[in-house]
Amino acid sequence: MTAEAVEQKTSYPYMSPSVWTSLRRVFFKQVPSKVTLTYLSSILSITEKTAKNILPQMRNVGLIDQNGVPTDLAQDFRFEETYPKVCDTILESLYPLEVREIFSSGDADPAAVANWFMRHSKSGQASANVVAKFYLHLVAKEPLPEDVKPRTPRATAKQTTKPAAPAKSDPENLTEKADIPTEPFAPVRPQANGQSHPAPQQQSGPSLHVDLQVHIDSSASADQIDAIFASMAKHLYGR
Repeated sequence: MTAEAVEQKTSYPYMSPSVWTSLRRVFFKQVPSKVTLTYLSSILSITEKTAKNILPQMRNVGLIDQNGVPTDLAQDFRFEETYPKVCDTILESLYPLEVREIFSSGDADPAAVANWFMRHSKSGQASANVVAKFYLHLVAKEPLPEDVKPRTPRATAKQTTKPAAPAKSDPENLTEKADIPTEPFAPVRPQANGQSHPAPQQQSGPSLHVDLQVHIDSSASADQIDAIFASMAKHLYGR
């Protein structure tokens, strides 16, 4: 068999990038024990007839074996850390070195890539376009969208950090009372008999002014007058 005949029979993966990404989403959540037509039709919301086109492509790239059982490549297919290695494995095993060297970037011209596959796989333009898009998707090694990416330990730790404990309730409003200015401390003066008189009570409200009138009989002696005022000083002022 000539090299040209082998080239004519070359079959490249025929799968849309959207289906590939959908498989990654599902496999990230849980790798099935076996991939069947009913499994694909359920997870991708497609008919079993369409699933018949996808199942052999999954075997072609190496995600499942001939019995539909996921391979080790399917396990690495799930995670961002190992996904680039999966793409490189598929590219090296299924695509010629020539196309990988000519179109080594994911932003290569899709039309030029499709023309290459048309010449080398003897396929029509529509088929070559699908093959080219999937090839460029593998080359780009595009990550999964943020909404399905696994959380890193650091991100998880931030999300589980406990918020600062709220301030304890102050039913007696002690904090506010501490801000209220108080009157200066007045020393207690001793009474004439040596005992300290009670500290004057702090009044609330208006102050009270009292006028005291004393009537002394004109016949009172000077000693009697002095005794009256001494008694007033003792009982009114504690002197």
